[in-house]
Formats: sequence, C-alpha cells, structure tokens
Amino acid sequence: MIDNWLSKTKIKNIFEKIVQKIFLKRISANHLTIIGLILGLFCAFFIFLSGILQCTLELIILSAIFMSLSFLFDALDGALARLEKPTKFGGILDIFCDRTVEVTIILALISTDPINLMWPGLFSLSAVVLCITMFLVVGGAVSVDNLNESQKVIYYRKGVMERSETFIFLMLITIFYPCRFILLWIFAILVFITAILRLKDAYLIFNKNTKLE
Repeated sequence: MIDNWLSKTKIKNIFEKIVQKIFLKRISANHLTIIGLILGLFCAFFIFLSGILQCTLELIILSAIFMSLSFLFDALDGALARLEKPTKFGGILDIFCDRTVEVTIILALISTDPINLMWPGLFSLSAVVLCITMFLVVGGAVSVDNLNESQKVIYYRKGVMERSETFIFLMLITIFYPCRFILLWIFAILVFITAILRLKDAYLIFNKNTKLE
C-alpha cells in the first residue's frame, strides 16, 4: 500500500533523479541488489548474535542500521532498473534476494527466543512462502503482452503487505523485542491476508478473461 502511494507522489521522481545522477552508468542495478542482500544477511547475523551475547542493545541498533541500508539498496536497485530498463534476470534476482533477506531475518528473530517465537515465526515463514507462491503463479500466468512498464518483468498486483510494510514490520519486531511474539503473529496474519487477496485477484482476472473468450 505504501509502495503504491509513494509511486504516485513527487517523491518517486525526486528519488529517481538522485539515483540517475549518482548511480546511472556507474554501477548496475544487479550490483545494488547484491549489496542489499549482503547488508540484509549482516542484519540477520547481528540479530542472531543479540540472542546469545550480552550486548543486546548495541547489536539491535546495528541490526536496525543494516536492515535500513539493505532496504534502501533494494529501493535504489528498483529505481536504477527502471532507468536502465528492467531485465528478466534482474527481476528474478531481486525477488530471490528480497525473500532471502526476509527469511533469514525471520529465522534470526526466532533464534533469539525459539521457545516463544517458534510458532509465530513458522506461521510467518509459511505465510511468506504462500504469498510469494501466489505472486509468482499469477505473475507467470498473465500474458507478457498485458504487462505495462510499472509491472517490471512480471505481473505485480498491489497487496496489504508490500516491501515497505514488510520493512516496517521487521524493523518493529527487531527493535521492540519484548513484543516480538505479538508482532510476529500480526505480521503472519497480514502476509496471509495478502496471499488470499492475490488469490481473489487471480479469480477475477482469469474469470474475466474466460468470459471474454
């Protein structure tokens, strides 16, 4: 929802102009994607360490910084890809890296208190798998001819939990560690709702196409 709102504001144009000035023809979007992945993995590592070492606060601050940088580079690679014209491999790499970061962060969060966080964490991971499955199945089934420029290299349907919402929730879960149990459950439910909404969208899209035929 936030991503959709931002795409309709002047912020997007300003951001893309900054990206164009700093990164265009100096580094590729795929390189930014890989940097974002590495930063995200460092974030997960610091979260993991916060569960076994005494300096919890310092490690959580480091985790929050690396998470912010990881998601920033994810936004940068998307803007740069639009300027360079998206490629199929770039879209696949972006999805792979995004999900890898999210899954490793959730696993790291579970590791900090496995007894209490195991079930909400497992449901969160299951919801992520279900959501991305629906995303890819629907995206793969929609004809390439029906894609527009804003939909990258795969059909993209807006949902409750997009990249910005995921970042906000993972940041909140990381920082407010006494509330991780409740926040993880809320996260899992919202991601599951997003998957259901994408299933509904698939029904409407393909049912409409069937009627037209």
